[in-house]
Amino acid sequence: MMNNIDMNMEVWSHVRQDEKRRAIVVLMISLMLFGVLSTTGWGFGKDSQGPDVYAVQGMLKSLGYFPGSISGYYGDETVAGVKQFQKANGLSETGAVDDRTLQSLIWAYTNLKVPRKPSPRPPSPLTTPSPSDSSHDEQQMVDLINKERKQEGLPPLKVIVDVTRTARLKSQDMVDHNYFSHDSPKYGSPFDMLKQQGISYSTAGENIVCSDTVDGAHRMLMESPGQRDNILSKEYTQIGVGVVKSGSCGKMFTQQFIAP
Repeated sequence: MMNNIDMNMEVWSHVRQDEKRRAIVVLMISLMLFGVLSTTGWGFGKDSQGPDVYAVQGMLKSLGYFPGSISGYYGDETVAGVKQFQKANGLSETGAVDDRTLQSLIWAYTNLKVPRKPSPRPPSPLTTPSPSDSSHDEQQMVDLINKERKQEGLPPLKVIVDVTRTARLKSQDMVDHNYFSHDSPKYGSPFDMLKQQGISYSTAGENIVCSDTVDGAHRMLMESPGQRDNILSKEYTQIGVGVVKSGSCGKMFTQQFIAP
């Protein structure tokens, strides 16, 4: 069942021994949450509290479904976040964490924490969506990113038109085909898409998030350790940001980072 879940928000990069690391993360998370499955039976929901709720809130926050504080208390924000996750993954929208929802969360969080190498896919022609009114949001997000980098003593990232085009295409593809993942069923991985666009790089990464506002999207990315590391990476020198309107959550954001 978990093999059908492929939703992740984390940075993609070239990593060796990724399958070994994935297995380690799965084992660690499974051990951490073993008590949840063994003691709750049918799961847990609103007004629950404890370390199991704390762990679920942490995973939801990293995946972009929980904007609140990680408190260990299962309040209305947690219910809403669980429902959003369930909807995105074809699960019953109960707002409670049953065994199936927990397994899906663990799998999604594992993909978030362990980057994967791209699998070869046949190239698909890229059709760039119209910028419409997204250019302002894209520039605002780039400005926020470079402001964070300046505060850390890092040089600003240079906006590359071709990378922006690919990032915008990725956001549009997620909206059009109702998925949220680094892997596009049409274009493949971010690596595949960059290569199809004729963009060369020595290393590359991607962040994706869905939010009503640029500030909200930026805040969620900066609160996720892996994505924050991507934004503040010393390796990356160039960026493209693609923002597309999304009916489900306001706007879909894709950040693609490269180093030539």
